[in-house]
Amino acid sequence: MLNRESSKTLKNWYYKKLRKPLLIRGARQVGKTTLVRMFAEKENIKLIEINCEKPWSFIPLIEALDPVKVIEAIEFELNITIDPEKCLIFFDEVQKTPSVLKILRYFYEEIPEYKIITTGSLLEFVLDEPEFSVPVGRLELMYMGPFSFEEFLLANGEKSALHFIQNYKIGDELATNYHKKLTKLLRIYIAVGGMPEVVNAYTEKQSMIELEKIKSSIIDTFKLDFHKYKKNTNPKLLSIIFDSLPIQIGKKIKYSNIDRTYKSNEISKSLYQLNLARIVSKVFNTSCNGIPLSAERKENFFKCFLLDIGLIHTQLKLNPFETSETVELNYVNNGVLSEQLIAQQLHFQHLDFQEPQLYYWAREKKAASAEVDFVIADSKRRIIPIEVKSGSTGSMRSLQVMIHEKSLSHAVRFNSEIPSVFHEIRKTVLGDTEYNLYSLPHYLSGQIVRLMNELD
Repeated sequence: MLNRESSKTLKNWYYKKLRKPLLIRGARQVGKTTLVRMFAEKENIKLIEINCEKPWSFIPLIEALDPVKVIEAIEFELNITIDPEKCLIFFDEVQKTPSVLKILRYFYEEIPEYKIITTGSLLEFVLDEPEFSVPVGRLELMYMGPFSFEEFLLANGEKSALHFIQNYKIGDELATNYHKKLTKLLRIYIAVGGMPEVVNAYTEKQSMIELEKIKSSIIDTFKLDFHKYKKNTNPKLLSIIFDSLPIQIGKKIKYSNIDRTYKSNEISKSLYQLNLARIVSKVFNTSCNGIPLSAERKENFFKCFLLDIGLIHTQLKLNPFETSETVELNYVNNGVLSEQLIAQQLHFQHLDFQEPQLYYWAREKKAASAEVDFVIADSKRRIIPIEVKSGSTGSMRSLQVMIHEKSLSHAVRFNSEIPSVFHEIRKTVLGDTEYNLYSLPHYLSGQIVRLMNELD
């Protein structure tokens, strides 16, 4: 049984005195349904699972938006009694019956004692329909993604490694043997990825060849799903974009680099649909003049990363044995994997009920351009620039430019070296800029928000 951090969120939600119906959002095959089943089993809760793809006779009653009658109809059809104190009602695949989402507000307002969870594949397309509106204030949201590196360690029984990185503090010394082991485990994670089915197969000691077959099957399933997307879609173009994005990781998206035979508005629409399906996530350019970072988001300037690093590894047809053994990630596809890794780790360091958002900074001037891979804000409302290096070395010019222009006091560099802290002074004609540079190994990327929040 693979544990997920999200199970803690479910537990807190279930045992709260006052709760709203819960809507779990996330891409296909990230383990939403499995999470609910595992939680119910672990907590010894009676799970009333209703797959909305099946032709239940009570479904038409949902349109009437009478939650009491719906409960009675479910009890009659399933020949059960639903005790709100001991049962959890789970509507799965609700994209097939969107009226379930509409009735959630009435469950909350009229019979809040019943515990309701909903989720589904391609649910985001239903939520995007103009005639549908989420009952704001009447339900709770939870976002899920693939296994993080930390969850991967826990799934594989690497409790000592997990304990170490979760308790590491800036400035702590790190022995070489610790660094080597954590680097090795991270390389395995990069080759395997975080899709639950693949992680489970790896924990069961299946071969890398078998894992590649599973990942290829997941990729094929995504492509088959393209035919299910909204009306007026172009499944062929969706596949072209999906196949081309792995080599676009870390680059500002230019539609001409994806395919020159389609118009920009066609590619833009299809990319939007992939984003809705949460297969693709956009990292928007922001000016970084203040908090929140979203205030100066530039909608037309963005980079993309994909759902899972293991799937990208397979799409690029990389050798998993070589990746798991290499020391420097810049030997693997020019650093594409390192930027995907950091993006994926940053993406889910938010509270479960907040939609993940990522940003980067760029200055586009002739002969003076600069770009920093990611920017985050810590709990003290400080803007933290993050530079990603595939290996142990690399230029820091863009990072230094941003620090000086925005008068920042802290910066982060991820590379393959042992952690270190530098107090830097950058001398320019405009004056000196002092800042602290935290140079951290890639395997600590999942802890960066915590580490920055802990700084004085």
